[in-house]
Amino acid sequence: MSTVPSYLLLSRHSVFYFRIVVPDVIRPLFVQREIRRSLQTRCRREALIRGRELLLQVQRLFTEAFQGRKPPLELLCGAWDAGGKRVASWLPGFASSNW
Repeated sequence: MSTVPSYLLLSRHSVFYFRIVVPDVIRPLFVQREIRRSLQTRCRREALIRGRELLLQVQRLFTEAFQGRKPPLELLCGAWDAGGKRVASWLPGFASSNW
């Protein structure tokens, strides 16, 4: 059986979560010390797909921060604050019907 990446967590309710720690160097640009969001699925395979997409988005933000530009946090915050929306609704370039 293959392992689950370290950025994926399984809650006590069997829902997968994405979690990554913000590096110390760029932490002043972020509100929280870590990024943790529900992937809104109990399916391991679906969580791997959604987690990879989210990891790509977060790595892009980190890259911008390392280059000295303030990352566009509204991309993440606005979507996550929307409540019960599916993850795909806030990933640029992906329609919710794709998931």
